[in-house]
Amino acid sequence: MKSKGYLAIFSSLTLVLLLLAGCGQRSTTTSNEISSGDKKDNPGKPKVAVVLKSLEAEYFKLMESGAKIGFKDFDVEGTILAPSSQTEVEKQINILEDLLTKDLDALIVMPSQSKAVIPVLEKYKAKGIPVLLVDSDIEWDGKTTFIGTDNYTSGHEAGNVLASHLKKGDEIAIIEGVLGTPVSEDRVKGAEDALKEAGLKVAATQTADFDRVKAVSVVENILTANPNIKGIFAANDEMALGALKATTARNMSIPIIGIDGTSEAIQSISKGGLTATVAQQPYNMTYKSVENAIKVIEGGKIDKKINSGKDIIITKKNASEKLEEVKNLLNK
Repeated sequence: MKSKGYLAIFSSLTLVLLLLAGCGQRSTTTSNEISSGDKKDNPGKPKVAVVLKSLEAEYFKLMESGAKIGFKDFDVEGTILAPSSQTEVEKQINILEDLLTKDLDALIVMPSQSKAVIPVLEKYKAKGIPVLLVDSDIEWDGKTTFIGTDNYTSGHEAGNVLASHLKKGDEIAIIEGVLGTPVSEDRVKGAEDALKEAGLKVAATQTADFDRVKAVSVVENILTANPNIKGIFAANDEMALGALKATTARNMSIPIIGIDGTSEAIQSISKGGLTATVAQQPYNMTYKSVENAIKVIEGGKIDKKINSGKDIIITKKNASEKLEEVKNLLNK
């Protein structure tokens, strides 16, 4: 009788241990989804990496949002990476080097500088990975396509808007972005040409690295050296807002034009701060990049250059409408 009792107890304990072991195995199973872009246990989904210049400014946040919606709409296993600052060219190159070890089907990249990034992009070409450039074009034969707008045209449009608020012979200042970047160079060249065509004098040109804080001190120095400045063109909205802070501190009211179409710039325009901005629709750039990356992965043909949408000049007249659009894209 005792032996039968011991046997029953032993059987019950064995069953409990087996159940516990099974539960323990389930609890230690982890997901293979890794945000850095490592291969998932899902071979059916195309794997696409998006590498931006940074995620610190709203312009890049709009690009991030476009990519994320693109991943969802086109059923992509995607990842978005960027250095902490758009001046960290080497860090972006390191990110691209690291991604070469991943099982990517396509790369979408917003290059910080053209010459510096080409050697690593050549490695992607050698591995047969399509490279789609977004926002910032570079002279490289290996690219699959460029998706974005013409930054020279954007700068020219901004220059025309500034000129419309001034008269021939007036002195203006130009605030450049990061030196050596195609985006800044093209925007500034477009603005310079438009301003000179209108008979305005470019009295000062200085760089502020697309940074608002730097733009404040840069503009303060320019105004000290050039007290007759009647208007300012800034190569992005962040620097335009910095320029506004510097002029406001001096009780100056002069037209200031930026480029990007960020929500803070639009809010400033609606309140009579900044005069205007040229919006380039960065959300569309990355969304269309993901869409076209899938076409290439599936063997389709795409154009060597794809326009992401027409620039929109935002002034006080349409600021409220455009602000709502930007907030919706950012889920604000």
